[in-house]
Amino acid sequence: MAVSETGHAAARAIDDLYRAHASDVYRYALAVLGHPADAEDVTQTTFLNAYRALEQGVRPRKPSNWLLRIATNVMKERFRAERSAPRAALVDDRLAGGTSEDSTPTISELMTALRRIPPTQRQAIVLREFEGRSYHEIAEILAVTTSALETLLFRARKSLAEELESQLTCTDAQLAVSRAADERLGRKERRRLRGHLDDCPDCARFARLQQR
Repeated sequence: MAVSETGHAAARAIDDLYRAHASDVYRYALAVLGHPADAEDVTQTTFLNAYRALEQGVRPRKPSNWLLRIATNVMKERFRAERSAPRAALVDDRLAGGTSEDSTPTISELMTALRRIPPTQRQAIVLREFEGRSYHEIAEILAVTTSALETLLFRARKSLAEELESQLTCTDAQLAVSRAADERLGRKERRRLRGHLDDCPDCARFARLQQR
Protein backbone atom coordinates (compact mmCIF):
# COMPACT_ATOMS: atom_id res chain seq x y z
CA MET A 1 0.00 0.00 0.00
CA ALA A 2 2.84 2.38 0.84
CA VAL A 3 4.40 1.83 -2.60
CA SER A 4 1.06 2.44 -4.27
CA GLU A 5 0.52 5.68 -2.37
CA THR A 6 4.02 6.82 -3.28
CA GLY A 7 3.34 6.01 -6.93
CA HIS A 8 0.08 7.94 -6.90
CA ALA A 9 1.77 10.94 -5.29
CA ALA A 10 4.56 10.83 -7.85
CA ALA A 11 2.02 10.65 -10.69
CA ARG A 12 0.17 13.70 -9.39
CA ALA A 13 3.42 15.59 -8.93
CA ILE A 14 4.72 14.76 -12.41
CA ASP A 15 1.42 15.85 -13.97
CA ASP A 16 1.77 19.23 -12.28
CA LEU A 17 5.41 19.52 -13.32
CA TYR A 18 4.61 18.58 -16.91
CA ARG A 19 1.91 21.22 -17.21
CA ALA A 20 4.17 23.87 -15.71
CA HIS A 21 7.52 23.07 -17.32
CA ALA A 22 7.16 20.81 -20.39
CA SER A 23 7.41 23.75 -22.78
CA ASP A 24 10.64 24.93 -21.11
CA VAL A 25 12.23 21.49 -21.39
CA TYR A 26 11.14 21.10 -25.01
CA ARG A 27 12.40 24.56 -25.99
CA TYR A 28 15.78 23.87 -24.39
CA ALA A 29 16.11 20.48 -26.10
CA LEU A 30 15.07 21.91 -29.45
CA ALA A 31 17.64 24.71 -29.25
CA VAL A 32 20.41 22.22 -28.40
CA LEU A 33 19.43 19.41 -30.78
CA GLY A 34 17.77 21.36 -33.58
CA HIS A 35 15.21 18.71 -34.51
CA PRO A 36 11.60 18.64 -33.17
CA ALA A 37 11.36 14.84 -33.02
CA ASP A 38 14.59 14.61 -30.98
CA ALA A 39 13.44 17.40 -28.69
CA GLU A 40 10.12 15.64 -28.10
CA ASP A 41 11.92 12.39 -27.32
CA VAL A 42 14.22 14.14 -24.82
CA THR A 43 11.23 15.86 -23.20
CA GLN A 44 9.38 12.58 -22.72
CA THR A 45 12.47 10.82 -21.37
CA THR A 46 13.14 13.73 -19.03
CA PHE A 47 9.73 13.50 -17.43
CA LEU A 48 9.90 9.71 -17.26
CA ASN A 49 13.20 9.97 -15.39
CA ALA A 50 11.74 12.70 -13.19
CA TYR A 51 8.77 10.47 -12.34
CA ARG A 52 11.11 7.65 -11.31
CA ALA A 53 13.06 10.05 -9.11
CA LEU A 54 9.86 11.29 -7.48
CA GLU A 55 8.84 7.70 -6.81
CA GLN A 56 12.12 7.29 -4.94
CA GLY A 57 11.35 10.27 -2.74
CA VAL A 58 13.25 13.06 -4.50
CA ARG A 59 11.69 16.47 -3.86
CA PRO A 60 13.35 19.15 -6.02
CA ARG A 61 13.99 22.54 -4.47
CA LYS A 62 13.81 24.32 -7.85
CA PRO A 63 11.72 22.16 -10.20
CA SER A 64 12.62 24.04 -13.39
CA ASN A 65 16.39 23.77 -12.83
CA TRP A 66 16.00 20.16 -11.70
CA LEU A 67 14.14 19.19 -14.89
CA LEU A 68 16.63 20.98 -17.13
CA ARG A 69 19.46 19.18 -15.37
CA ILE A 70 17.72 15.86 -16.07
CA ALA A 71 17.25 16.94 -19.71
CA THR A 72 20.94 17.85 -19.88
CA ASN A 73 21.89 14.36 -18.71
CA VAL A 74 19.48 12.76 -21.20
CA MET A 75 21.09 14.73 -24.02
CA LYS A 76 24.58 13.82 -22.83
CA GLU A 77 23.62 10.16 -23.21
CA ARG A 78 22.38 10.86 -26.73
CA PHE A 79 25.62 12.64 -27.63
CA ARG A 80 27.66 9.68 -26.39
CA ALA A 81 25.57 7.27 -28.45
CA GLU A 82 25.85 9.42 -31.56
CA ARG A 83 29.60 10.09 -31.53
CA SER A 84 30.24 7.35 -34.07
CA ALA A 85 27.20 8.19 -36.22
CA PRO A 86 27.36 11.55 -38.03
CA ARG A 87 23.97 13.26 -38.09
CA ALA A 88 22.19 14.69 -41.10
CA ALA A 89 21.34 18.40 -41.27
CA LEU A 90 19.06 19.32 -38.38
CA VAL A 91 17.65 22.66 -39.40
CA ASP A 92 14.50 22.93 -41.46
CA ASP A 93 15.24 25.15 -44.46
CA ARG A 94 11.95 26.94 -43.86
CA LEU A 95 13.56 28.53 -40.80
CA ALA A 96 16.34 30.09 -42.82
CA GLY A 97 14.57 33.40 -43.43
CA GLY A 98 16.05 33.77 -46.91
CA THR A 99 19.48 35.01 -47.86
CA SER A 100 20.93 38.11 -46.28
CA GLU A 101 23.61 40.51 -47.42
CA ASP A 102 24.47 41.78 -43.92
CA SER A 103 26.64 40.13 -41.29
CA THR A 104 23.76 38.98 -39.07
CA PRO A 105 23.48 35.17 -39.30
CA THR A 106 20.13 33.64 -40.21
CA ILE A 107 18.44 31.22 -37.82
CA SER A 108 19.55 28.37 -40.06
CA GLU A 109 23.18 29.51 -40.01
CA LEU A 110 23.11 29.97 -36.23
CA MET A 111 21.58 26.56 -35.57
CA THR A 112 24.00 24.89 -37.96
CA ALA A 113 26.95 26.55 -36.22
CA LEU A 114 25.55 25.58 -32.80
CA ARG A 115 25.31 21.94 -33.87
CA ARG A 116 29.01 21.92 -34.70
CA ILE A 117 30.37 23.16 -31.37
CA PRO A 118 30.98 20.72 -28.48
CA PRO A 119 27.75 19.57 -26.76
CA THR A 120 28.54 21.02 -23.33
CA GLN A 121 29.40 24.40 -24.87
CA ARG A 122 26.15 24.22 -26.83
CA GLN A 123 24.09 23.55 -23.71
CA ALA A 124 25.73 26.41 -21.82
CA ILE A 125 25.24 28.99 -24.56
CA VAL A 126 21.62 27.94 -25.15
CA LEU A 127 20.80 28.31 -21.46
CA ARG A 128 22.51 31.69 -21.28
CA GLU A 129 21.71 33.33 -24.62
CA PHE A 130 18.46 31.59 -25.60
CA GLU A 131 16.92 31.04 -22.16
CA GLY A 132 18.45 34.06 -20.43
CA ARG A 133 19.20 32.10 -17.26
CA SER A 134 21.59 33.35 -14.61
CA TYR A 135 25.10 32.02 -14.18
CA HIS A 136 24.07 30.46 -10.88
CA GLU A 137 21.15 28.60 -12.48
CA ILE A 138 23.22 27.36 -15.41
CA ALA A 139 26.00 26.17 -13.12
CA GLU A 140 23.44 24.22 -11.12
CA ILE A 141 21.84 22.70 -14.23
CA LEU A 142 25.16 21.67 -15.78
CA ALA A 143 26.67 20.65 -12.43
CA VAL A 144 29.74 22.88 -12.77
CA THR A 145 31.20 25.70 -10.70
CA THR A 146 30.48 29.31 -11.63
CA SER A 147 34.12 29.89 -12.57
CA ALA A 148 34.09 26.78 -14.76
CA LEU A 149 30.90 28.03 -16.39
CA GLU A 150 32.50 31.38 -17.20
CA THR A 151 35.33 29.57 -18.98
CA LEU A 152 32.83 27.27 -20.73
CA LEU A 153 30.78 30.20 -22.02
CA PHE A 154 33.90 32.03 -23.20
CA ARG A 155 34.95 28.97 -25.19
CA ALA A 156 31.39 28.44 -26.46
CA ARG A 157 31.13 31.99 -27.81
CA LYS A 158 34.57 31.68 -29.41
CA SER A 159 33.68 28.32 -31.00
CA LEU A 160 30.35 29.66 -32.26
CA ALA A 161 31.97 32.75 -33.77
CA GLU A 162 34.57 30.61 -35.52
CA GLU A 163 31.90 28.29 -36.93
CA LEU A 164 29.82 31.22 -38.18
CA GLU A 165 32.89 32.79 -39.75
CA SER A 166 33.80 29.57 -41.56
CA GLN A 167 30.35 28.97 -43.07
CA LEU A 168 29.99 29.17 -46.83
CA THR A 169 27.09 30.63 -48.79
CA CYS A 170 25.55 28.42 -51.46
CA THR A 171 27.24 30.52 -54.15
CA ASP A 172 30.61 30.11 -52.42
CA ALA A 173 30.03 26.38 -52.02
CA GLN A 174 29.17 25.84 -55.67
CA LEU A 175 32.26 27.77 -56.74
CA ALA A 176 34.30 25.63 -54.35
CA VAL A 177 32.80 22.47 -55.86
CA SER A 178 33.95 23.61 -59.29
CA ARG A 179 37.42 24.41 -57.95
CA ALA A 180 37.56 21.04 -56.17
CA ALA A 181 37.04 19.32 -59.51
CA ASP A 182 40.28 20.95 -60.64
CA GLU A 183 41.97 19.99 -57.34
CA ARG A 184 42.46 23.63 -56.41
CA LEU A 185 41.10 23.52 -52.84
CA GLY A 186 43.24 23.58 -49.72
CA ARG A 187 42.59 21.34 -46.71
CA LYS A 188 40.76 24.04 -44.76
CA GLU A 189 38.60 24.93 -47.77
CA ARG A 190 37.73 21.25 -48.29
CA ARG A 191 36.67 20.95 -44.65
CA ARG A 192 34.42 24.01 -44.93
CA LEU A 193 32.93 22.69 -48.16
CA ARG A 194 32.21 19.27 -46.64
CA GLY A 195 30.47 20.96 -43.71
CA HIS A 196 28.28 22.99 -46.05
CA LEU A 197 27.41 19.99 -48.23
CA ASP A 198 26.40 18.03 -45.13
CA ASP A 199 23.85 20.72 -44.30
CA CYS A 200 22.64 21.82 -47.75
CA PRO A 201 20.82 19.22 -49.89
CA ASP A 202 20.74 21.54 -52.90
CA CYS A 203 24.50 22.06 -52.93
CA ALA A 204 25.11 18.38 -52.22
CA ARG A 205 22.99 17.56 -55.26
CA PHE A 206 24.96 20.11 -57.30
CA ALA A 207 28.22 18.47 -56.18
CA ARG A 208 26.99 15.01 -57.21
CA LEU A 209 26.02 16.31 -60.63
CA GLN A 210 29.48 17.86 -61.06
CA GLN A 211 31.11 14.50 -60.32
CA ARG A 212 29.27 12.72 -63.13
